[in-house]
Amino acid sequence: MSKIVLYAGANLIGNWKEFADNVPDLGAELFAKTVRSLKVERKPWVAYKGTRFTRDFVVYGPGEHPILGPMDTQVQSLRLVKEELGNPHIVLYAAVHFGEPSRDIEEDINDLVKGGFPDLVSSHKVKQGVWILYEGLNYSGKHLITFQGDEWADYRQLGWKDKVSSLKPFKSSGNMV
Repeated sequence: MSKIVLYAGANLIGNWKEFADNVPDLGAELFAKTVRSLKVERKPWVAYKGTRFTRDFVVYGPGEHPILGPMDTQVQSLRLVKEELGNPHIVLYAAVHFGEPSRDIEEDINDLVKGGFPDLVSSHKVKQGVWILYEGLNYSGKHLITFQGDEWADYRQLGWKDKVSSLKPFKSSGNMV
């Protein structure tokens, strides 16, 4: 069974809570904005600065994470990566609401224009795996993690103005992403 153990102190000390499934609001568990270290068993977890899996995030792979850096006392929600990470597949659309043209992607692309996609990406559907999309080239700038089954019809909701410049599938690792 995959689980995450959150600690109120750095170096895995202090009060702790254990979770085995998604937690949309750590405040309901009386543990929001108190996490200073954590331990992950088996599958990776995504820690978000906002409730309901919003705002900035960090992915933590299996192992101990005694210091959380920019996430220190900021974690407000958690999502377990349950998806199969092999054979990733996402469909990108140039227009909002999944308008054509579209392109199927199955690998990292650090520059969508050089990768043959038009200079406009406005929506997507994740067919398989977990993907990280970036507003900037070379996996830089604002970013979004999106899971199998997710459909984003309009990137203006993110404040991106039809702009995804690079993307990569999330691959399981023992390291923080």
